[in-house]
Amino acid sequence: MAEKSPKMTAASRLVGIQRMLSTQEAQEGEKLVLALNNLTGRTMVLNRPKALNSLTLPMVQTIKRYLEDWEKSDLCDVVMLRSNSRKAFCAGGDVVQVSRDWRDGNKAQAMEFFRTEYKVNHHIATYKKPIVAMLDGFTMGGGVGLSVHAPFRVASENAVFAMPETKIGFFPDVGATFFLPRLDGELGVYLGLTGQKLKGRDLLYAGIATHYVPSERHALLEQRLQGLGTSDYTAINLAIEEFVAQPENSQSEDFVGVVNGVPIDFSLASVRDVIDICFKFNTIEAIMQALTEVANQPGPASEWAQKTYDQMNQMSPSSLKLTLEQLRRGAQLDIQKAFELELVLAERRLESHDMHEGIDALLVRKTNDAAWDPENINAVDIRELYSQYFEGDHETTPLYLGSTPFTEYPH
Repeated sequence: MAEKSPKMTAASRLVGIQRMLSTQEAQEGEKLVLALNNLTGRTMVLNRPKALNSLTLPMVQTIKRYLEDWEKSDLCDVVMLRSNSRKAFCAGGDVVQVSRDWRDGNKAQAMEFFRTEYKVNHHIATYKKPIVAMLDGFTMGGGVGLSVHAPFRVASENAVFAMPETKIGFFPDVGATFFLPRLDGELGVYLGLTGQKLKGRDLLYAGIATHYVPSERHALLEQRLQGLGTSDYTAINLAIEEFVAQPENSQSEDFVGVVNGVPIDFSLASVRDVIDICFKFNTIEAIMQALTEVANQPGPASEWAQKTYDQMNQMSPSSLKLTLEQLRRGAQLDIQKAFELELVLAERRLESHDMHEGIDALLVRKTNDAAWDPENINAVDIRELYSQYFEGDHETTPLYLGSTPFTEYPH
């Protein structure tokens, strides 16, 4: 009997180890992302509550697999995404682990997280069946990417939206290049630069959510959709409408009146026009100057302008300039090119000082005292930034997104 060569034995062991690791990752992902089948509905449940459902690579790989399987299944009419906790739908990606992988030399692993996450986000945007995202609790960063591209986005009173990436030296990703510039006026630029939170019905008024349904009704809504027996978008919309609630508190400090018979209590209503005035510029310096001018004028917007100025001063200066250019360009990009740009920016940003410093300061040390480099916006050379992030050939492997691109959401 012929002996196995040492080379073949080593190769077989390597294959076995790779298979074992792949199986372990799949098992981990299936514990953290549950799949529920009921009648013609399929529900993904994010199940990492202690970490506010922050996404890991095994989780996004599992989500990707479920989406692919259910899209092909004749037994599935509608897909729902929700959390197992009212505290958080998903508070973002596990960037602490991504940063650790990169600095430990596992650069391919770090980039695989973003690559898989962006493919999932893009698949949600181009899915051939209706997807309903239930936004209950924190919905930030990666959680926004899992929801905002879906045709139906149901917010509760617990929903808290934010894209706070400039505070960790990153940039708003997960498709923000595409969706933020398509919000009303300069609202998306304001949200992307400042990381400002929106709560409850704010998400509906800002265009982040399509419906407002109180948290206590979400379980009944899920049951209704599971038994609907159709993929018709109109029928699904009507079914969700059965559970919506109108604003009930006209005494709220955010209450601004009635439009078409509906009370409006949008927290940004009183400064909505000022947001467009201040954030219409194409440089951070001009935006900061506009905020300073409003802050120095008497009126209800003065306090908001000073607060916003102070917020932006806490952010990474290079992230602010990068984000503004990203969003201005994103307004002209189709969705496929938007994600491809983000993958390039993510890799370039992982090579920067500010991303790792910001993650350490905010999420590891939790001191919120990041030492940015450059330390202020005047020290950021915009021509160097353009050259580093937006010009020339980049070696980043393309995403190979295989659907017809669009410049406006089809739903």
